[in-house]
Amino acid sequence: MTAHEPPDAAPARAAAPDADQILMRRFQEGDTTAFEVLVHKYQGLVLSLVRRYLGSRSSGVEDVAQQVFIRVFRSKMTYRPQARVKTWLYSVTVNACLNEIRRLRSQKNSRVRSFTAVFGDPDEEGGGPALTDDASPRPASGVEEDEAAAAIQAAVDALPDQQRLALVLTHYHGCSYEEVAASMDSTIPAVKSLLTRARENLRKQLRRFVEAEQHPAPEGGS
Repeated sequence: MTAHEPPDAAPARAAAPDADQILMRRFQEGDTTAFEVLVHKYQGLVLSLVRRYLGSRSSGVEDVAQQVFIRVFRSKMTYRPQARVKTWLYSVTVNACLNEIRRLRSQKNSRVRSFTAVFGDPDEEGGGPALTDDASPRPASGVEEDEAAAAIQAAVDALPDQQRLALVLTHYHGCSYEEVAASMDSTIPAVKSLLTRARENLRKQLRRFVEAEQHPAPEGGS
């Protein structure tokens, strides 16, 4: 037997920090260049989340996105290296969006506009008939299409904030349950419950459109 220990006998090592965590550590140590790199890398993602949550026509979208990075700069020491930087940024962005919604409501501004929603796969837990952005069959006429789009937007806008946010993170940003729970300072069972209730609320509000997709009128029928 050799004096050297076989490779598979070596003690397990903790996972090395990824590039984002290294940048955050440098930023926490006072390297503002590292912060600039993070902003450049994630500004598109943050803006996308804010836009989807508040609505592309909301006048505060860019301001809220800018506020996210101001908060990141000011609260950099609250980041802990055990978390993914991306998940932490989601959390900061979520809080900024919720604060903006509260501000809009308190000032009785025009209602917050939202995005076109998806129900989820019928085979998924809590899922139902799918109604997606691009892949779903479209109504035959432009009038019907506009009516469906307006109904979808109104139904999503009517969702409670937490349900709407869970849909944004899972269906548009591809977050796992674990990431959504971390971003929302919640638990995985709570996130699943939010998604189940959101899908059920959407099905109720959009029942006639879902039924039309499941039972389309025969072509050329009289």
